[in-house]
Amino acid sequence: MIRVRGPRKVFSPWEPASVRLILTSDTRLEAGSRIEVQFPNSWLVVTGPSFTRQVQCDNPSADHYITVAAPSVPRARFSVAIEKRHLTFPEGTVRHGRLVTAVLAEGAIPAGAPVEIRYERTMAPYIAGSEEIFVRVNGQAPARPPVLTVRGGPHRTFRVIAPSTLTPGEECEVLIVSLDRFDNLSSTRFRNKKLARSDGAVVAEGISFTGAVRVRAKMREEGVFRFLFGGVRSNPVKVCRDRRRLYWGDIHIHTRLSHDGQGTDPYRYCRQVSGLDFAAAADHWESLGPEGYRILIRWAEEAYEPGRFVTLLSDERNPRELTGHHNAYFLNAEAMRRHRALRTGHQAEPPNSFAFLANADPSSVMLVPHHTGIEFGDLPAAGRGAIRVDACDDRGLRPVVEIYSHHGQSECWNPQHLLAYEVNRMRNPERRANASVPGPHYCQDWWMMGRRFGVIASSDDHAAQGGRRHGGIAAVWAEELTREGVFEAVRHRRCYATTGERILIDFSADGIPMGQSGKRLAGEKVTVSFSVWATEMLLRVEILRFRFGRDARFHTVASVAPRPETMDACLSFEDTVEAPCMYYGRVVQEPLEWPGMAWTSPVWIDTQDAAAVL
Repeated sequence: MIRVRGPRKVFSPWEPASVRLILTSDTRLEAGSRIEVQFPNSWLVVTGPSFTRQVQCDNPSADHYITVAAPSVPRARFSVAIEKRHLTFPEGTVRHGRLVTAVLAEGAIPAGAPVEIRYERTMAPYIAGSEEIFVRVNGQAPARPPVLTVRGGPHRTFRVIAPSTLTPGEECEVLIVSLDRFDNLSSTRFRNKKLARSDGAVVAEGISFTGAVRVRAKMREEGVFRFLFGGVRSNPVKVCRDRRRLYWGDIHIHTRLSHDGQGTDPYRYCRQVSGLDFAAAADHWESLGPEGYRILIRWAEEAYEPGRFVTLLSDERNPRELTGHHNAYFLNAEAMRRHRALRTGHQAEPPNSFAFLANADPSSVMLVPHHTGIEFGDLPAAGRGAIRVDACDDRGLRPVVEIYSHHGQSECWNPQHLLAYEVNRMRNPERRANASVPGPHYCQDWWMMGRRFGVIASSDDHAAQGGRRHGGIAAVWAEELTREGVFEAVRHRRCYATTGERILIDFSADGIPMGQSGKRLAGEKVTVSFSVWATEMLLRVEILRFRFGRDARFHTVASVAPRPETMDACLSFEDTVEAPCMYYGRVVQEPLEWPGMAWTSPVWIDTQDAAAVL
C-alpha cells in the first residue's frame, strides 16, 4: 500500500509557498522504481492562462524547484525529470501540465522508509479551493491522494445579487458575498449586519456570515428596486406581472480539463459566489479525450437543478471551415456524446468537422463564435483568430455571437476602445495584450452583411470562476429555468450581453422584442423604445440603426447622457421606415476607466409591398 501525507497548512491566495509530501510504501523500493507526481494546474499557472511557471529540478536556490529524496537512506539517489503532460488526457494538448518523474537510480529504500517530495520557492494559487495531487509509485495510486487547500484571503469588496425579475408578493433570495482581491469568497467574519432596500425599508437585521449568505426577501408592490448592504447596491429588481423571467449566465468557462485552464467544479463557484442562474463549462476539445467528456457531462448533470440552476453541455472547438474560435452547445448529454470531438495523434483540427457541420441538428446543437477579430500576438499577422463569417454555410447553427468576454469587445473594429483586445486583459494581473485584426470580423460587419445574429457575453474564464465582474455574462428572457428553456432562449435570440453587470434592459421596436423581426410598409412610422436600469451611474445610452442599401455604417440615431447622474434611463426614437433596417441598443456605465457595458440583440424591420397586405 502507498501512503502520502500532504501539507497540513491551509494556504492563502498567491502567498509564497513550499509544499512537502511524505510518501511511504509497504514494499521495498528497488533500483529502477518509479515515482510520478503531478501538481494541479493551479500550482503551475503564473497569473493567467497564457504563462506557466518554470518548474525545474536542477537549481536548488532558484524558484519553483522540485526534488525527490529519501532522507533516511543516504545511499538512495533519484534521477528526476520534468516533462509536459496533460493530466486527464495525456495524448492531448498541454500548456501548464508538468509530470515529475523520479526514478530510483541508486540504492534501495526499505518498506516504510519515507520519501520526501518538495516543491519549493513557489506561490500558492490565486484561486481558492481544494485539489488533489497526482501520485503514482510504480503505477500504483496511494490509498488516499494528498490534497492542497487554498482558503480565500481577507475581505476586499461585497457583491449583492438579487433576481432581476419578480412578481408582486413573490419571495426571493438575496445573495450577499464577501470577496477577496482575487474574487474568492473571503475569510473575513461579519456580524450583526443589515440588509435594506434602496427606499430605506429594512429587509433583515442581525446578519452574520463568513464568505456568503442568502437572505430571504419579499417584494409586495410593483416597481424597480435595489437592495443595500455594507454600502453596496444590488442589481435592479423589476417587480411586475410579466410571465417572462430574466436569467443570467456564463456559458464560456474553462477548467483544469483545458490545456490552458485551472480549477475544478465550475458550477459551485457560478452558483454560490456569482449567483448565476445558468452556466456551462466549455473546455477545449483537444484537451478532453473520452475521460474529459465524461467529467464534463458528470459535472453538468450533478449540478443541474431545474427551476434553480441550469447547466448547459459545451466544448470549445474550432472547425477550420468556419474559421476562428467557436463553442459548441448541446441540448442534452446524448447530443454531446454523439458529436464529441476526440483527438487521435496530433490533430490540429477537430475530427469530422465538415460532417459535424453538415449533420448537426440546429434544434439540439448551437455554435457560438467568440473574440471574433482577435490576433493573439502582434500585427501585421495572418489574423488566425479572426472569423470570416461567410467562409462556410453554418446551416443555422450560429444564432448568436459572444460580443464580449474577458478578452474584450467584438462589436466593431476599434483598437482604441476602452474594452479593445489591446487593453482589456492588461487590467488583469496577467497583463496580456492582444490585437484587433482590421477587416469584416465583427458583429457590426456581419449585421451589415445581412446576418441575423443575436448577442450574448460570457467570460472565457480559465480558472473555473464564471460570472466575475468584467468577464461577461449573458441575459436571457425565458418562461422557465430549465436546460430546454435557456437553450431555446439563446437559439431564438431572446438575449442580450453585458460586461458582467446585471444591467436590466427592455428594448423593442413597435413592441417587437430584441432578437426578433417584423414587417412594415415603406413610409410607415416605427417607434424604438429603450429602457435601462443600471448598476452604476449611467454614462451613455444609445440606439443605433443601419438601413440596408442606404447606409455604409451604423449610425447613432438617439443618445442620452443622463444628467443629473442616474442609474435609470428611458429613450424613445420615432423613425420612418424607408428601407429594410435594424436597430440595437448600447449602454455605458461607470467606472470610466473600465466601464460596464451592455448590448441588446437587434430588432430587424423588413419592408413589404402594400399590395401584399391588401
